[in-house]
Amino acid sequence: MFAKPRPKKSILPPPSKKRKYGVEEVSFDFDARHEYLTGFHKRKQQRIKLAQEEAAKRAREERLRTRKQIRDERKREVEEHVEHVNKLLRESGAIEVDSADEQSGSDQEANEGEWAGFPDRPNLDIVDHEEEYIDEDRYTTVTVESVSISRDGLERPEKPQEKAEEDEEQEKENADQDKSKTPARPKKKKQKFRYESKIERQLTDRRQRAKGKAK
Repeated sequence: MFAKPRPKKSILPPPSKKRKYGVEEVSFDFDARHEYLTGFHKRKQQRIKLAQEEAAKRAREERLRTRKQIRDERKREVEEHVEHVNKLLRESGAIEVDSADEQSGSDQEANEGEWAGFPDRPNLDIVDHEEEYIDEDRYTTVTVESVSISRDGLERPEKPQEKAEEDEEQEKENADQDKSKTPARPKKKKQKFRYESKIERQLTDRRQRAKGKAK
């Protein structure tokens, strides 16, 4: 019948609820504390060592990268120089190149970008002569010789006459070696001459006198 009166708000704060912790006891690690407090210098040295190792590693990588770059530059310069020399030789006619070989060489260079090198034995006539140049106060002798280019470098072609002379010299050397290998006759030893002593002379005289008396 009658409305229920509202409850009056209390002026006092609400009572605090007790919290229940999951850990009943907290233990402290004294060894870890001691290691942390006494390990500042050790950790600092470890950081310095690690930084030095990283710096050495970066320096080594930088050196390797620089060396590789230098090698690539030198290789490119050598290839350009060889290509230029080969071009000059072809233009001067020192190396005979067929049209098919030239076409294949150009295709190969276009595809691979590598130089095949000089031929081992180019077909060249052997040139070997001397010329004298006389001026007012000067005298010069110029010797012109043929030189062949191979993978091993510059070589001088041998003439048939020089080759025959070298063969004869080689045969003579072999014959001398054979003679030196033959055993030599043993030489007779010379008898050593020595003077007799006074006693030996007296004994010899006595023997001769005894022989004379016996006769």
